[in-house]
Amino acid sequence: MENQALALIASFIAMLLVVLSYFTRKKERFLLFQSLCIVFLIVSYFFTAQFFAMVGLAIGLMRALVFFAYEKRGKLAPLYLCFLLSGMTLASYFIVNFVILGTSDPLDVLCLAGLVCYAFIFRVRNLTLVRFLMLIPTALSVLFNLLTDAALFAMLAYAFELGANIVSILRYHVWGKGIFRRKNKQKSN
Repeated sequence: MENQALALIASFIAMLLVVLSYFTRKKERFLLFQSLCIVFLIVSYFFTAQFFAMVGLAIGLMRALVFFAYEKRGKLAPLYLCFLLSGMTLASYFIVNFVILGTSDPLDVLCLAGLVCYAFIFRVRNLTLVRFLMLIPTALSVLFNLLTDAALFAMLAYAFELGANIVSILRYHVWGKGIFRRKNKQKSN
């Protein structure tokens, strides 16, 4: 049931949802938008018959939903969950790439490092810190896609997400804090 058009539509919706996640003011909403984004990415991979990618995304969805549940209750998720989810990510990579496909690439380390970062970043309750920390795995994803000659849309999606994150940091933590306004007031005096 491959359908490139439906895959592209689902990917575009996922990209919009991830961008919206950076412009929320609550960590709970951030995780909700991230979860919805992953659902649409899974749908996108379904329509391109990339079932192995769906396994990694399923773990990512579980990760986002677990941290969303803790955030909803106003609690900090236990640290062991970060290690458990990271272990599941690494195990799925090794099972898929070494056991099933029999291939791997040294550049996969960039992708794996980014995925492991998500498990620890999503645990952080301070949305300001989350926005800054999300620069790391997103930049790793852009670099991985660039160096592995990934599909143009995948690379653009991560680049677009990185740009949205930077704009949200500027919006909420640089311009929103009045940093530039104070400098301008001092110059006019």
